Amino acid sequence: MQKLVYLSNSRDYTEQGNINENRYFKHINELLEQGWKVEYIKLLEVAVDNSEKPIHKETSVAYVLLEKSDEQTQEG
Repeated sequence: MQKLVYLSNSRDYTEQGNINENRYFKHINELLEQGWKVEYIKLLEVAVDNSEKPIHKETSVAYVLLEKSDEQTQEG
């Protein structure tokens, strides 16, 4: 089984928390902990400047293809 996951550095830069608390990182970290493996990563650089909320910026994204065997999917 495969999943395509969107990974982004988009976050509120006024918060001085742990970058791994980013919702995208948190999601992919949870999947990796469940046994999903990275099959392929496509990195992209973007220049998204949110004019409504300028503190919410995105400069890089990745599409990550995760894979898990059907046996592992049924077990967990």
